[in-house]
Amino acid sequence: MTIYYDVTLRDGNHALGHQLAESFVRKYCAMADTSGVWAVEVGHGNGLGTSSFLAGKSACSDESLLTAARESLREAKLAVHAIPGFATINRDLHPAVELGVEVFRVATHVSEASMAQTHMEYLAAQSVTVHGVLMMSHMIDLPGLLVQAELMKAYGASAIILMDSAGHFEPKDVRERVEMVHQELGIEVGFHAHNNLGLAVANAHAASNAGASIVDGAAMGLGAGAGNAQLESVVATDHSDSHPGLRQVLGLSRLVENEFPDNLPRTTASTLESGLAGVFSGYAPQVMAVSAEFGLDPGDLWRALGEHKIVAAQESMIREIAIALRMG
Repeated sequence: MTIYYDVTLRDGNHALGHQLAESFVRKYCAMADTSGVWAVEVGHGNGLGTSSFLAGKSACSDESLLTAARESLREAKLAVHAIPGFATINRDLHPAVELGVEVFRVATHVSEASMAQTHMEYLAAQSVTVHGVLMMSHMIDLPGLLVQAELMKAYGASAIILMDSAGHFEPKDVRERVEMVHQELGIEVGFHAHNNLGLAVANAHAASNAGASIVDGAAMGLGAGAGNAQLESVVATDHSDSHPGLRQVLGLSRLVENEFPDNLPRTTASTLESGLAGVFSGYAPQVMAVSAEFGLDPGDLWRALGEHKIVAAQESMIREIAIALRMG
């Protein structure tokens, strides 16, 4: 059975410049609670503790957003995304546990699972659900991916979430990775798609068909870059009219469409270029701005970023690489 994990109020915050308001969180969570989604993830686009000049300042604190969500959720679980180095145990994880967060996704770059050990072991002792998240999962070979997933399982993860952070995968890539982790480790697997190549919904279905029991999605696909798998499309094509919450999920779609008409994601030349280059979708605003500033073709800058294997939280390198391109 596939369960749906709603990332609208976290990944979607990228598309809103991290300006998500408490009032919208309450409204959205009240509707999502009757939609049949398993969990609703809430927070800054990059997760707990990341509001900053570098990653983007949030309009609201983590505490205020989580409190608003907690007050509105009864059936669906409250979830957060946490990247070690941004999120700390004392400042971020412990308060989130106290606020009633039930699902913690601890995320690292795909080759750096060991960075999650302290956070995951702490959370595993707190009677909460812990998922291990491997971001930019295209940037490692299959044997290496298995090693990293195995580490996260050892640290206490009850599920391994593979993130196609750059929207680089095609369905065949998703199938072989999900099947391998699920079969070799005997653990629940989840998949988080991005739509840079226009394949997010197809990739979500490929993951589900390959054994993934957790599928991420966002209403209207709201998310970084070209957005995520569109939740309502995934639900509708998985279950058609038989899904008990389809009407409510479609209501979430309309809510997001009406509230944020100017922020809805779309597949553009730039998002295609970032997907092909294998670069994090959330860098699109910076790439476009820096390209214009230095008179560069955005595609050239995306390719250069891909060649440098730039990953999340390396925003400062975009300008450095652009300067090198301009001089070269």
